[in-house]
Parts: sequence; structure tokens; C-alpha cells
Amino acid sequence: MQLFILLILLIILSLSIVVLFFSFSLVIGLIMAKGVPFISSPAYDLENICQAAQLKPGEIIYDLGCGKANLLTLAAKKFQAKGVGYELSLWPYLWGRLRIWLSGTDVKLYLKDFFKADLSNADVVFCYLFPEIMAKLEPKFQNELKKGARVVSYAFKLPNIKPTKIIDGKERVSFFLKKKSSGKIYVYQF
Repeated sequence: MQLFILLILLIILSLSIVVLFFSFSLVIGLIMAKGVPFISSPAYDLENICQAAQLKPGEIIYDLGCGKANLLTLAAKKFQAKGVGYELSLWPYLWGRLRIWLSGTDVKLYLKDFFKADLSNADVVFCYLFPEIMAKLEPKFQNELKKGARVVSYAFKLPNIKPTKIIDGKERVSFFLKKKSSGKIYVYQF
């Protein structure tokens, strides 16, 4: 009986440590990421994003705030692209490293502020970032991206540049049979 109680206490302690780690990681991530929370792009739209970018084999796609590297591993596996990701939050970064390792893809992932990254090699840049961050990125894109580079943004657009293409979200039925619409995909050509 005492062994059973000890086992239950050990499980509760382990779960508490995991919850504390996630909470601490989230708070530190928000502070480090300048207030941008970790929110994954919907899995059902990742392929649509790559298709909207007209991603070709061998092209380099950068994901700014890449989280768990979902888009980058898909781009590498399905589109034979080279992925480069930047993430500031520790937990999604570690999760992304694990995902890359498990997928066997050659994706580069950096625990770094994407504002300090050089984007000049990018063929495609993907963003799922709030409007304030998109506004701050606009001059960086104009100054650093090579001619012909594409920027694909999920849900939020660049404030002063007209997109070359807008793909409306598709309605889907969710797990609880509620209709959900995926976000718009904005494509820009530089």
C-alpha cells in the first residue's frame, strides 16, 4: 500500500514538474519573443502554404518564428526544399529539433531573433506573425530579400505592400462537427 502511495506521489510530482516547465517556457518565450505567443500554423494548411509559395525543389524557405518546425519539415520532405527556421521560445525550439531529427530532414533551426537574421539567401519567407511584427518586418524584407523572393504570410498581411495573390481560407469541419475556416494566405513577390 505504501509503495502504491509513493508511486502516485511520484507521478503527481512528475506531472507538476512538466506543467511548471511548460508554464515557465511559455512565459520566457513570450518575454524573449517580444510578446509573440507560440501558436502553430494549422496542420491542414501547411501544404496549401507551400503550394501558394510555388515552392520548388532546392529552393530555400525561411520560417520566421518557426515553432516546432512543422512547415519546414513538410517543405523538405514533400517539396524537396531546404529549410531554415528561427525560433526564440525554448520549448518549441527543442520540439522542432526533435521533429527535424525524427523526420531525417536537413533543416537548419536556430534559437535566434529573426530580426537579427540575414534573409538574403531566401527564395521564400514564411510568416505567421501579428500585424505589429509584420509592419516591422516590411522594411527588412525590402532591404534584404533578393529579386524574385516570395513572402507568404498566414492570416496577417504586410501593411504597405499589395499582395500578388490572396488565397481565401477554406471551410472545414472540425472534430466537434463545427465549421471552421482556415486563415487567408497572402503571397508577396519582391
